[in-house]
Amino acid sequence: MKVIFLPTADAVLAVNKYVCEQGGNPHHCYDVGKVESAISTAFYPGTYPFAHGGIAKVAGALCFYLVKSHAFMDGNKRTGALVAITFLNQHGLDLKYPLNEKKGINALADAIERCAASKLDKDKLMEWFEAHKVSIE
Repeated sequence: MKVIFLPTADAVLAVNKYVCEQGGNPHHCYDVGKVESAISTAFYPGTYPFAHGGIAKVAGALCFYLVKSHAFMDGNKRTGALVAITFLNQHGLDLKYPLNEKKGINALADAIERCAASKLDKDKLMEWFEAHKVSIE
């Protein structure tokens, strides 16, 4: 499989600006180097099958590193999720997971919240992405 979308720091900053605007919050990046580091770590060594084991796991690693980098004043979790899902979508994949609006349960949001709180490590988040990937083709 050829990788057709590698997020850039500028693209991640644009995603954060968007999610902050949608929430009515200011967009501010504390350190673009943290964003660049998160991207390069997720894609190490940079060619398929990646150190992380495939597209869905790379998306999970990308989400993890962006969330944990705390590069932004606001929207770190939403930015990590949206960038990871965009990466999946660009490769013909998406996530399918439980959503129960009555009980306020969103499995993706729950996984990312646990990641941010250091209750879900990188490997578990990568496995979560792998377990919930679906083809959109």
